[in-house]
Amino acid sequence: MTRLRHDPLTQSLHWIIALAVIVAYAIGLVREELPKGDFRAWLLGLHMSIGMLVGGLTVVRIAWRLATPAPAEVPMAPPVRLAAKAGHLALYVALLALPVIGLLAAWIKGRNVVLFDLVPLPSPLAVDKPFGERLEGIHELAGHATMILAGLHAAAAIGHQWILRDGTLGRMLPFVSGPRSSAAE
Repeated sequence: MTRLRHDPLTQSLHWIIALAVIVAYAIGLVREELPKGDFRAWLLGLHMSIGMLVGGLTVVRIAWRLATPAPAEVPMAPPVRLAAKAGHLALYVALLALPVIGLLAAWIKGRNVVLFDLVPLPSPLAVDKPFGERLEGIHELAGHATMILAGLHAAAAIGHQWILRDGTLGRMLPFVSGPRSSAAE
C-alpha cells in the first residue's frame, strides 16, 4: 500500500523546527526593543540557543529525509511541483545558513556562546567587531527572508488543503485529512 503521509518523526521535526523558528524570530524582534541589561542579554543567549537547535534539528531532518522514503507525491502541475521543490530547498538552505551566520556574527563580535546555559561553544575566530556587525545585519535580513519563505510555505499548504483540496497539509498533520489514496495511484 502506498504511504500518503509523512512519518511521525518527520512530522514532529517539521513542527518543532517551525515553532523554534517562530520563537527565535519573536525573541530577536522583542529583544531589540528592550533596554540593555541582564534580561536582554539572557534573551540573546536564548535566541542563539534556539537558533542552534533549529540548525541541528534541520540537519537531523535532512538526514532522516535522505534515509527514509518520502510518501507518494500529490499530483500537481509541473510548474507547481517545481515551485514547491524550490521553496523547500530555499527553506532548508535558510534553516541551515541562518544559525551559522548568527553564530559567526556572535563569535566575531567577541560574544560568548553557551547553548541553553549548559554547553559553551568557544570561538575559533578572531574578534572583528565591524565585520561582526555586518554579519549581524545579514543575519537579521536572512531572518526576515526566512519568515517570508515560511509564510509562503504555510500559505501554499493551506491553499492546497482548503482550495485545491488535494490533502497536502494533511500529509504533515495527523488530525487533518490527507490525500485520498486514489490521488496517489
